Amino acid sequence: MSMTTIKIPAILSALDFTAPQLGWTSGLAHYTRRRREELGLSVERAAELAGLELSQWYALESGWVPDPDDMNRIEAIAATLQVSWVDYSFLALMATCQQGPPEKGSDQQ
Repeated sequence: MSMTTIKIPAILSALDFTAPQLGWTSGLAHYTRRRREELGLSVERAAELAGLELSQWYALESGWVPDPDDMNRIEAIAATLQVSWVDYSFLALMATCQQGPPEKGSDQQ
């Protein structure tokens, strides 16, 4: 009898699958911070590499979710973190779905 092992992408390691409700938004923030630290990047350097304002990178690590339709931004963040943009965009999409639609009249970063 052969056993099949399912490999979970490393990017999903930031999520607690035992939690009552998956925290996609906090998972994205946690993963982003942890990966940046693994690479030895300062927040300033990561923001610079991704072409983001410093405040945007801080927001990213605090729960701001980039618009999954903004592929240039997603690709830049993923490249900075040296991860697959497909995996990162998936996590951003799930976080966006968890947050729900933006309120009318609210500004997005």
